[in-house]
Amino acid sequence: MQIQRVNRTDAEKVYIVIKNVSGGTITTGMGARFVGGAAAEIVSTDGIQAVKSADATMTMFAGIAVEDIADNDYGRVQAYGITSIMLSAEANKTVGVTGLTNSFLLAGGLSGSFTSTKTEVGLTTFGYKYVQCLTTTNISGGVPMCSGFVRAI
Repeated sequence: MQIQRVNRTDAEKVYIVIKNVSGGTITTGMGARFVGGAAAEIVSTDGIQAVKSADATMTMFAGIAVEDIADNDYGRVQAYGITSIMLSAEANKTVGVTGLTNSFLLAGGLSGSFTSTKTEVGLTTFGYKYVQCLTTTNISGGVPMCSGFVRAI
């Protein structure tokens, strides 16, 4: 675990190391979760192996990749603080600070990406782990990114 030293001019950040076992690259900005959230993965639970995140297993959410992590390689994910978050490309949709419910994100159509319409009440479902978009972003086409806050610890 890497914790940025307290500095009054920089936002606090916490990073952890994961091993990507998803079968493909976890790209910068994608969410990652620890292996073990699904019954078929329980034997592989070791606290370091991770795959791209999805809603059904957000309780195992590790954080947002801060670098591209090749398959079967180690890399850092940000478990706490402000970072860039990959959003899923959806037609005619805007996420972010258009309202409280639109700023909280959940797993998007592209594995590891995020989309909007998460309600604040639903946060307890994921053990108080959440991703929140802090900028208003149109996610129509391409692979857009937003600046947001992640809390995985």
